[in-house]
Amino acid sequence: MVEILRLHDTARAASIPPSLIALAPPHSATPPFDPLARLLAETAVGHDRAFARLYELISARLFAVARRIVQRDDVAEDVLQDSFLRIWRAAYQYDPAKGPAYAWLMQIVRNRALSARLRASRREGGQTELDVETMASDGPDPATLTMRSDEARRVNACLGNLPVNHRRSVALVYFDGLTHQELAERLGVQLGTAKSWVRRGLAQMAKCLHKDELADRRALVAADYAIGSLQGAARRGFERRRERDARFCRAADRWEAQLAMLTEFLPERSFSSREVWKRVQQEIRRNRPAFCRPRLWQVAAALAALLRGR
Repeated sequence: MVEILRLHDTARAASIPPSLIALAPPHSATPPFDPLARLLAETAVGHDRAFARLYELISARLFAVARRIVQRDDVAEDVLQDSFLRIWRAAYQYDPAKGPAYAWLMQIVRNRALSARLRASRREGGQTELDVETMASDGPDPATLTMRSDEARRVNACLGNLPVNHRRSVALVYFDGLTHQELAERLGVQLGTAKSWVRRGLAQMAKCLHKDELADRRALVAADYAIGSLQGAARRGFERRRERDARFCRAADRWEAQLAMLTEFLPERSFSSREVWKRVQQEIRRNRPAFCRPRLWQVAAALAALLRGR
C-alpha cells in the first residue's frame, strides 16, 4: 500500500484514498489520482518495470477473482497468465474517462475466467459457498477496512441491504459467474424465481447507488450485462447497442466499475506468483515481435486521456 502511494508526488499523496483504487462519483469533474492507470499508461509506451509493478500490486486480487470462478488453482493461474498477456498487448486501449483502471483490469480477468469455465466442466462438488454475509458486513478488522476504498464500502453496503435471497443471487452470479439456470439449480428454486431475485436485487442496488436517478430500463439492462446475466443473442444485441448509444455505454461502464469494487471484499488466495510471472515474461520474450507497440498516435491519445483525468 505504501508503495502505491509513492507512485505520486507527496503534494498530492494526501488526497489519495486508502485503497488500490478509488472510483470517483459520476458527477465528479476531477476524479482522484489512479496509480494503476498511471502504470497502464507507462506499460502502453513500453516500460517493463511499470508492467512488473502492476503485476506485483494487482495479481493476487485478480487471481482471487479467477479462482472464485474456475474453482481450480491451476486453471486460475492460466487465466491470470493469459490476462496479463492481454494487459501487456492492450494497455493503450484503457480509457480513464470510462472508469477506473481497477475495473478495467477486473473485467479482463473475469471474462477470461468465465471463458475458461465454459471450456472445462466444473468439478462435481468442487464449488464452495460464497460467504456473502461476511462480505456484507464491515467485519472486526480495522486494518483490513482501511485498505478498502470508500466506493467499495458504499457498493458493498448497498449489496448488504438487499434481502438475503436477492443478495445471494447477485453475489453468486457476479462472483461465481453462474447463469440463471445454474443459479436456480444451486439454490434449488425455479428458473423464473432465480431470474426474479437477480433482477430485483439489481433494481434495489440501482436505487441505492444512484439515488439521483430512477432505476430505468436502460440502467437495469446495463446492470444485467455487467453482472453477466445477459447471454447469447441478448448479450450480443446489448453490445451492439452499447457501441451505438452513449447512454447505454455510460450505464454499462458505471455498473462494471461499481461491481468491480465488490472484489475488494474477496479474500486473497496464495498462489505461485513468481512462477506465473516467469511464464508471462517467457511468453513475451518468445513472441516479442507479435507484441508490437501501438502506433504513436494511439499511445499519445491514451496518455492525453490519463492527463485529462488528473
